[in-house]
Amino acid sequence: MDKKVYSIGTLNYSLKGVIAVSLWLLWGGLIYHVSCSILVPTLIPLLLDRFGASSELIAVVIGSIPAGMNMVMNPVISTASDRTRTRWGRRIPFLAAAAPVIALMLLVLGWAPQIVEAAMRHIPLLQERFSTAAAIIGLIIGASVVFQFFNLFIGTVFFYLYPDVIPREFIGRFVSVLMVILGGSSAAFNFFFLQYAREYAHWIYTGFAAAFLLSFAGICLFVKEGEYPPAEAVAPGDKALLRRAAALIRMYVKDCLGHRFFVLLFIGIALTQVSTLCRNIFNLLFAIKELGLTEAQYGYIMGVSALISVGFVLATGYVLDRVSPLLIFMGSGVLVIFLNFFGYFMVHDYTAFFVIGILMAAVYAIQNVSTGVCLIQLFPAEKYGQFCSANASLNCIFMMFASYFGGFAIDRFGYRFIFVWDLLFTILATGVLLRVYRLWRKLGGATGNYVPPVS
Repeated sequence: MDKKVYSIGTLNYSLKGVIAVSLWLLWGGLIYHVSCSILVPTLIPLLLDRFGASSELIAVVIGSIPAGMNMVMNPVISTASDRTRTRWGRRIPFLAAAAPVIALMLLVLGWAPQIVEAAMRHIPLLQERFSTAAAIIGLIIGASVVFQFFNLFIGTVFFYLYPDVIPREFIGRFVSVLMVILGGSSAAFNFFFLQYAREYAHWIYTGFAAAFLLSFAGICLFVKEGEYPPAEAVAPGDKALLRRAAALIRMYVKDCLGHRFFVLLFIGIALTQVSTLCRNIFNLLFAIKELGLTEAQYGYIMGVSALISVGFVLATGYVLDRVSPLLIFMGSGVLVIFLNFFGYFMVHDYTAFFVIGILMAAVYAIQNVSTGVCLIQLFPAEKYGQFCSANASLNCIFMMFASYFGGFAIDRFGYRFIFVWDLLFTILATGVLLRVYRLWRKLGGATGNYVPPVS
């Protein structure tokens, strides 16, 4: 039996302890991913479309509103969590406060039609002022906004918990296993749940709401944070809250936006995220309404794609140890451009959608892994969270506006425009990233001597 002690900060584990804390976090990551990253973005467009919402409104609810909230809240939450000091740690209090509300909103989203119909029967004033469809859409939008607000606390803070509690000897393996689990969960959802999305959506939401609450209750109870050094004073001796906040903001902006290398990197990544927006929101509706596929057929294709993506994730991780992630990132963009060009003209039936869907999923998997490694290699290690939040905020600015125009374009040009949208924004992203690559070489990247530039 391994008697070695593994440490991270003030935390000490046996091998069993490392396995136990890893299992809790992997389980929480799995449930969070399915509930918040798959279930809500996939099923809410179906529900809104069912009650007559326009593509513009769907895009705003799924894209613009969350992006706008993320843009404002992510830096605040990230900074606040970094500086929080409680007996329970700096991450757990945020998770404990947000998890019950998210579970409740999952229930409301799942049962929205039934809730509105019951309210209509018992409150005559609602019947006089609103149609049933309008009231259901309104409840979905309201619940979605509340859900996204509290989801930002989980989505931001939960992933900062890993490096705080997992010993460095295991962090690489932990992240690899997590990515495989997330890919597998995407496949499982598409295989086993999506085909029942219309008829049993309320029970699917109920099941995941319960699993979400139980998994995060377990994390809050059984995953312990260590002790942290006191938070660095932003404006020593200055007791005025506004002046301290202003000093913090100046430091944040200067660090993250003071050098064109990082600004261009942020823009390139944001354009890449925008390029997938229409496909993420409208791909299911494209398959059902234009190609005539069923939810079960779509789920099977997405499930196979997710399984194949797992293999590409593992293979890419091996290659990234030997090839610059920026090169792989740009190369994946070129492949996306070609796939969208051919997809626009060729995807007219189940077989073509199946082939292009699998190829797209494989390339996106390569792109996602290489992006993550780029951030780790290019951002300053001592301010990694700060730069991640700046990157996320700029992504949100782009997504907030692009979501509306994406929905506008789909309403005007049809669901097939998802290919054109992806192609155009990927061309822009690849061009910007080429400029980033040239700057990276000047900063010593080509010789292995890269040092993050200082503003």
